[in-house]
Amino acid sequence: MVTETATASPTAANAGDAAPGMRPHPRAPRETYLFTATALATILAFLLADPEPPLVVQIAAIAILAAVLGMPHGALDPLIARRLGLWRGPLSLGAFNLVYSGLAVAVVMLWIVAPVPSLVLFLVVSAVHFGGDWMRERSPAPRALAGAALLSFPAFRDEDAVAGLYATLAGEGARSVAAAQAALGLPLLVLLLVLAVLAARRAPHEAVELGLVALLALTTPPLVFFIVYFCTLHSARHLREGFAEERAQPRRLTALVVVAYTVIPLIAAGIFLAATAGTASLDDQLLRVVFIGLAALTVPHMVLVGLGDRALRRDEQAAAQP
Repeated sequence: MVTETATASPTAANAGDAAPGMRPHPRAPRETYLFTATALATILAFLLADPEPPLVVQIAAIAILAAVLGMPHGALDPLIARRLGLWRGPLSLGAFNLVYSGLAVAVVMLWIVAPVPSLVLFLVVSAVHFGGDWMRERSPAPRALAGAALLSFPAFRDEDAVAGLYATLAGEGARSVAAAQAALGLPLLVLLLVLAVLAARRAPHEAVELGLVALLALTTPPLVFFIVYFCTLHSARHLREGFAEERAQPRRLTALVVVAYTVIPLIAAGIFLAATAGTASLDDQLLRVVFIGLAALTVPHMVLVGLGDRALRRDEQAAAQP
């Protein structure tokens, strides 16, 4: 969402005191503590007891938690679009919803027609999106590489498990995607550690997060890793930032928009599950609904991110003019 670039400066504004001539470090936000505590508890549990729950339990957990904690951060998109001037009244809001929904439906249709290329596209877009959690003052390339590392580590740890998930999502041909990610795992791990060192110079909490993301991905099953990262860091961060950006609006209105734009996709997912009942096992159906649904919502979400970044650059250039 737009907050990925637009909220970099408030973090710096909350920085602690620093010695003269030194750039102050930003304070760690609340979600850093939430993610750190959850990640460390999960890592210790798997290192000490390896309590891997059945796959069906993992899939049910990710479906519930993605709905409750994950989707709401994207539900702020209508308010972001209004700030960008994409709608002003009921008619233009309806047009925005139509275009937004049309893009989401197009992603689902593309997945049905070309599942493996759609999976690859989803992973690329997700790498750019997730990488935006860190190093926001740097160019998009290192952020995208950090996101690519994050998505490749599960396959580096357990290629067979990831290949099985991809095969459920996009057919047997998708197993080659997991193989490619596993092959890239080691160089991406080295790269991520370098990026963490670079991040530590400006924001030590980002280095901690990157290190824990890598450790979590390398010690826990793929879906467990995704649940912890997506819900306690990524979504928590963008929900906090989104509500901060909408602080001029009544909190009740913002909360109402979040609830409405979370519930509507959930209703659509429920209708899809009911319509396709019996075509596959329930856990396979849930897995497809969660991840293909996330792909469908991520594309229009990222379009807004791009528009927001462009608007931010224009504002910065205008402010720099004498």
